[in-house]
Amino acid sequence: MNFKAFMLSLAVLAVALGHATNSTADDQQNTAAREMAQINYLIGAWSCAHTVGSFSGVYTTTYSRALGDRWLRQTWAFPAAGNQPAITAEALIGYDEGRQAWVRFFANSLGMHFEVRMTDRPDGWSYKYVSFFPRTRPETSDPDAVFTRRSDTEYTIDGPTYPQGGTEVTEHHRCHKL
Repeated sequence: MNFKAFMLSLAVLAVALGHATNSTADDQQNTAAREMAQINYLIGAWSCAHTVGSFSGVYTTTYSRALGDRWLRQTWAFPAAGNQPAITAEALIGYDEGRQAWVRFFANSLGMHFEVRMTDRPDGWSYKYVSFFPRTRPETSDPDAVFTRRSDTEYTIDGPTYPQGGTEVTEHHRCHKL
């Protein structure tokens, strides 16, 4: 093979590899776009009621697109209740193309934060709370919480379960679109 033929072969190979790389990137971006489109029903304002042990209350939450439409931003407004001040919170929910899974990063005005791996279910997600720090309880394969889409205007979240005041309590949330 002469030098010109060799260089032409390299050029063809480079173009082919470039198309393959672009195709993979495009496929991943298309996957993320498809996944994000499936949760469009969440965009807007919601009214929620929740119970945690013997405590119950209401709050509002709003979903909107963020960061180039690659993320869903969720904000919360919990009113003051008893000796508890009003609390605000935010989360970013996104689809990780490389891992083919959802992630959620949550923080609130009390300084709490939660990082969550989300696994697709036919009617929503199961949540697995993860930590950047050593855990006090070992991680299990069971979900920590389950998000269930009841309709385009209603969803529930059951879990997590954790100790509170010497008793194990489980959170239950029911939300309706406004």
